[in-house]
Amino acid sequence: MPRRGKRKPGDGAGPSKREASAPSTLSREEQLVAAREAALRLLTVRERSAVEIRSRLRQKGFDPEVIVSVLDRLQETELQDDGRFATQFAQAATGRGMAGRRIQAELRARGVSRDLAAEASVEDPDEELARARELAGRRASRMGDLPPEAVLRRITGLLARKGYDPETCRIVASEVARSSSLDPAVPWDLP
Repeated sequence: MPRRGKRKPGDGAGPSKREASAPSTLSREEQLVAAREAALRLLTVRERSAVEIRSRLRQKGFDPEVIVSVLDRLQETELQDDGRFATQFAQAATGRGMAGRRIQAELRARGVSRDLAAEASVEDPDEELARARELAGRRASRMGDLPPEAVLRRITGLLARKGYDPETCRIVASEVARSSSLDPAVPWDLP
């Protein structure tokens, strides 16, 4: 039975005219339209930094002048904003248990300026410690009957990967390992 309705990409309909041509073969005006559409598609998935969009458009083969023009227009219309991206990224990363240091490093790796990254990742040290304790407690509850030394080692590694400073890792991991076992013969001053 023949299919009815509009064909969709990926169902054998083939590439559209614009997608079939390499961006470098298009006129400047056609490149601007194609680059803007590509950037808007990227932004519909999630907020992105200007550097991420620039990189993706460069990979697609758009001219540097076209990329700059498209990014300028996106920023003028507030469709792309590094500050908004940094704030949203920091909120999501905080929800995944990341420390402020790691969030700042991740934002810098995505091309956000040092000032915006620092501003977005600022947090009260007490809140960060509480988040580390919560994360460690959740993970330790899944460790079953592991020896306290193994719990200590694993929790320390987890917190370090999430970007917590060594002192916080040591304190929180010791607390969790101590609470997971009531064996008085276990030394709690492990490094």
